Amino acid sequence: MDSIPAVVLTQSQLRKMIDTACERAAELAVNRLRSDLARTPEQETLDRLRQYLADPSSSTNPTEEWAHSGIIREIQLTPRGKPKSVAWFMKFQRDSGLMDCTTRKSPVHGRRKEWTFADIRMAWQVYYSRRTQQSENYS
Repeated sequence: MDSIPAVVLTQSQLRKMIDTACERAAELAVNRLRSDLARTPEQETLDRLRQYLADPSSSTNPTEEWAHSGIIREIQLTPRGKPKSVAWFMKFQRDSGLMDCTTRKSPVHGRRKEWTFADIRMAWQVYYSRRTQQSENYS
């Protein structure tokens, strides 16, 4: 008959191991909850918008999701990790046609305008396809 390795623990050793495992699990759960609570609604909107731009099927109704200029400026950060400038956004609005799209007043930020994800995606594609064409023309 083959021998089977076994670990023999006393009641107090087993209790200590279980308590240590529970403490570690609680720490992990609390850290995860803290990171979730630290996410602002704007960060969640930005993440959903980035996901939608990368994969249009990720949003079931992009005409019902809205984002303001501050979020749009953060879609692609500058090389220094900062949001794009207000001047960039004004140019983006004009060149992409976003300026002509339907807007609404932000329910959170009062007078700040918001655009639908669908309009932002269309403008994003127009703006960056033009920039690609312009750089190819210079080549």
